[in-house]
Amino acid sequence: MTTTIAELHQERPAEAPGGEQRPPAPAGPAAGPAGAAAADLAVPLHRTEGVELLGEYQGSGYQTRKFLVRRSDGQVMQLPELLYRIAEALDGRDAGRIADDLGRRFAEELDEPLTPEQVRYLVDERLRPVGIVAADAAEDTSAASPAPVMPDLLLALRYRVGVIPAAVAWRIAGVFEGFFTRPAWVAALTAFVVVDAAVLLSVDGLFATLLTGVTDYIRHPQLVLVLFGLMVLANVFHECGHVTACRYGGARPGEMGLGLYIVWPALYSNVTDAYRLDRTGRLRTDLGGVYFNAISMTVVGVLYLHTGEPWVLVALLTMHTETAAQFLPSIRLDGYYMLGDIAGVPELFGYVGPVLRSALPGRPTDPKVRQLRPWSRRLIVLWVALTVPLLTFYLVVFLLVLPRALPYVWQAVLEYQRTVEGAMQNGDIGTLSLSVLQFVLLVLPWLGTVLMATLTYRMVQPLLARRWPWFAPREGRGARLRRSLAWAAAGGSAVVLLVRVALVAESAPAGTAEERVANAAAAVMRVGREAAPAVPVGDIAVRDQVAGWGWLTAAFDRHPDALTAAREVAVLSVLVMVLSLLVIAWQRRWPAAAVVATLAAAAVMGPVVSLFGVLTAAGLSAGWGAAGTALLVLAQGRRHGRHRRRQHRWLHPSLTVLGAVCLGVAVLTEPMLIVALAAVGLVQVLRGTAVTPTRATWAGLVLGTAALIGLAVAIVPGRLDQPMSTGLADVQQQVVLGLAGLVVLAAVGLRLVPVPALLVASLLVPAALMLPGSDGVLPVLVATTAGLGALLLADLLRLPPTERRHPLVRGIIAIPVVVVVLVGLLYLPAGSGSSQTELPATAPSVGAATD
Repeated sequence: MTTTIAELHQERPAEAPGGEQRPPAPAGPAAGPAGAAAADLAVPLHRTEGVELLGEYQGSGYQTRKFLVRRSDGQVMQLPELLYRIAEALDGRDAGRIADDLGRRFAEELDEPLTPEQVRYLVDERLRPVGIVAADAAEDTSAASPAPVMPDLLLALRYRVGVIPAAVAWRIAGVFEGFFTRPAWVAALTAFVVVDAAVLLSVDGLFATLLTGVTDYIRHPQLVLVLFGLMVLANVFHECGHVTACRYGGARPGEMGLGLYIVWPALYSNVTDAYRLDRTGRLRTDLGGVYFNAISMTVVGVLYLHTGEPWVLVALLTMHTETAAQFLPSIRLDGYYMLGDIAGVPELFGYVGPVLRSALPGRPTDPKVRQLRPWSRRLIVLWVALTVPLLTFYLVVFLLVLPRALPYVWQAVLEYQRTVEGAMQNGDIGTLSLSVLQFVLLVLPWLGTVLMATLTYRMVQPLLARRWPWFAPREGRGARLRRSLAWAAAGGSAVVLLVRVALVAESAPAGTAEERVANAAAAVMRVGREAAPAVPVGDIAVRDQVAGWGWLTAAFDRHPDALTAAREVAVLSVLVMVLSLLVIAWQRRWPAAAVVATLAAAAVMGPVVSLFGVLTAAGLSAGWGAAGTALLVLAQGRRHGRHRRRQHRWLHPSLTVLGAVCLGVAVLTEPMLIVALAAVGLVQVLRGTAVTPTRATWAGLVLGTAALIGLAVAIVPGRLDQPMSTGLADVQQQVVLGLAGLVVLAAVGLRLVPVPALLVASLLVPAALMLPGSDGVLPVLVATTAGLGALLLADLLRLPPTERRHPLVRGIIAIPVVVVVLVGLLYLPAGSGSSQTELPATAPSVGAATD
């Protein structure tokens, strides 16, 4: 459950020295002269569309009455009565009429009559910044108005995403609404107590049974997945309890979703609208989740009574423990909101500072504390006295444990890798799934720690800025810093990828075709091209490129064997691909996050690193293709708004020719690439978007495409004579193919970048059908998939938030991709660990299957 409420204070215009009243803040750029100021006071004032006045905050713990206003975005704000009445009067009346109407109403409470200038001041300085007042007709509405002020709550669920929209949550609440009728909840709680008592009476030796249940989880890892699924379902049902109680009381629940709370994942439901209810209704909403937990525990208790399985008893005890933890008021769990509703104060953390300042010797009681009623004041002071030391203790322990925990975390990651490899070799899907889940749960707290550290810095930054001015936030500095860090992360990911590929190139076992091409290239250096051993037609380009690299760099003289020297070309190809991606991202102004995600995914996946660490025709072709694409993008120039940067007269054709040459070399190196290029060319012709579809252009493109297909038919059979296999095991090939398929489906489902998606799909189809020699094209498939993924992420990140797909749709697309990347992470690259003994057995079998 989550609720957010902001408190808005009223302030009269400040007085200048000598008792002279300072004029109200001007309402517009034309204010200043008396005539303009009078015109401002005569402007009709209206509330923003969607603003709802909820009335008095019932069961309040304040000395004075408080009133609630709900914005169209669901944010609820707490206002003093005068500000609330002004907001209530924003129905087309001007400041003068509002001052007359409210002046008579508040004559006894105000020291002096309420003037139109004061009303206008409160409207412009208090109500307009929080989004309650609509823009005046005279204002320039075309200009971007600042976003309404949002509350900055301590320990709030900031990193979250809505999954179930408010309309669906309303219907879900309607399904379970009957559980809150008096007969239903009396029967449910009675059943819970009876079943719990029956479970305790039926257990012979509680601790021994629990120990047996824990042993069951250790011996059968699949039961851990069952327990995890059971807890997730119970938590979802818990949130359904909150939204159902909210609807039953007469309020309207908001969206439901998931997020990262402090350092662990959490589900949430937005029931902020429950503040319109009385204290009983709010407490019912707070307790709704715990009540539904009791129903869940009743069901699990009955299951234990029926089966007698010890592991079910452990699950029941876990559910009891989690439910009891909900009553803790120290952080924003259900107990926090319960205590706030009992005290009649919505935001308890907002009183930590005032209470601590009031406790200092010689300091008067803070005004925010003085406005509380005695009972609420004592309760909040007691809560602060208990919560602050407890949270401080947890923070100190965490900081002390953090340095010592990092080595154990790294050992756990290595252990997970070994466990996963054993599970994959044995076909143990349960252990494999559990290891992936454990890895995710291991990483999330560290991600949460980084996010919490960032939030903590933002909170203390104003305090630091008072002492050291250079800590003060400057306009644009934060954006520049984030951009610099993001590109630094992209560079770091690129370096990690290159280092891992280089390590594979040094240690991976040699394939038969790879060693043949390397020896042939070395022979070309020694005895010439005519006397060198023959290689298949499709590998001639690879041999000549390796020989050319050896002639330029003396690679064969620097290494003891030809294979290591030849693999330098494979590493160079990866370097070219990485640099090309960075150049394209810079030229097209892609968000750095898109590049970071792409390079990081490639760097952590063992099958991807294994593909690029060995010498293959497709790997070299991918490098040439990436270079050609980058040159063509550079030839188009960078756009600045509606204008294009001017280029030298010779630069555009030169870059275009170089790009075309690189693409031609890519096709000669891996002729199967012609099939993909021909498919894209045909689609572009049919769409008529590549060039102007005149008769001559149509004829030229169709004939050119036919020629490319004919060339492919002529060359590919020779290429398939003795293909250079990638040496990947079948299961690792499936990981690569699955990732490419998911990225293509994402591009199709989001209706973005259709042409690059077609290029990847045309390479994916023959590889998925396991056509002869198709595994050799996997490096090109991975490279094009990476480019498609980066382009897709860039387009998604540049979309305005209002135009993005629903988070549920994005989650359905993103989660499978992340899971496949994590599975690829759990594979060690070729030549490291147990994979080193696995590849020699798999590489010949793959090659034999394709001969």
